[in-house]
Amino acid sequence: MARRRKPIRPMKYPIGQEYAYRRILQSLLVAQKKLLMKYMAPKVPALAADATVVDLPTGVLRQDEGWQDDLRKILLRIAKEMVPPTNAAIRQTVRQVGPAVDRYNKEEWRKLIRSQYGVDPTRESPDQYKQFLDEWSRYNARLIKDVPAQSLRQIQEVSQKALLEGTVQKDVERDIYDIMSERMDVADSRVRLIARDQVSKLNGNLTEQRQTDIGVDSYIWRTVGDERVRDTHEENDGQQFSWDNPPTETGHPGEDINCRCWAEPVLPETLMFEASLEDDLEEAA
Repeated sequence: MARRRKPIRPMKYPIGQEYAYRRILQSLLVAQKKLLMKYMAPKVPALAADATVVDLPTGVLRQDEGWQDDLRKILLRIAKEMVPPTNAAIRQTVRQVGPAVDRYNKEEWRKLIRSQYGVDPTRESPDQYKQFLDEWSRYNARLIKDVPAQSLRQIQEVSQKALLEGTVQKDVERDIYDIMSERMDVADSRVRLIARDQVSKLNGNLTEQRQTDIGVDSYIWRTVGDERVRDTHEENDGQQFSWDNPPTETGHPGEDINCRCWAEPVLPETLMFEASLEDDLEEAA
């Protein structure tokens, strides 16, 4: 008589790897803030003065393009200095995040299978998910490159608007300093979202791969059960879905942006699982 399996405990989310990725992105922002303080902050009074100068005969603001060229040059210099060696080192570091998430996911999967069957899952080839992880690393290398570029574009756009519309030099100066601070806060919020979203997607995709590799073709959707769970995800909670047919509105757990849900595997019976082990061992022989 087959022994009754224990209730399945949730596979833990790799929060440490998310924090590691977040620190990588935040180090970019720290570098950018230093460059903004070095090159842009000292130039703000001059930019504001040029943008608010009044033509004495007419009493009208003289909006020449001098300050616009100066602003572009300042931000271009910052962008260029963000490339070597900062971005190269960051890209090298982010390549370590994917394998770290993979190791964590693999260990959580091993513990789940051992708790249910009393054995470890089949041994994986060291290169089994290499192509998958390489693609993730390449995509994220491009993604992190865009983080400082986007914040600089926003600083330029909003600063230009303030300089064009401002009429009092001191007010314009204050507005520009506020814009720099606010845009960097927005960038910080964005990197938190990116870190959670990208690690969650990778972790969810690895879970799918490991489940389907041993013949699991469906799962039970599980949320984390707190007040931040979205309505569409709450509707999925407890329902069974096929890996071949994801929920329309959400995709599989981890695929929707910032999703913290996980896929509880609908496991085969013990004999079926042991047979899959034997098949894998025969193929590896």
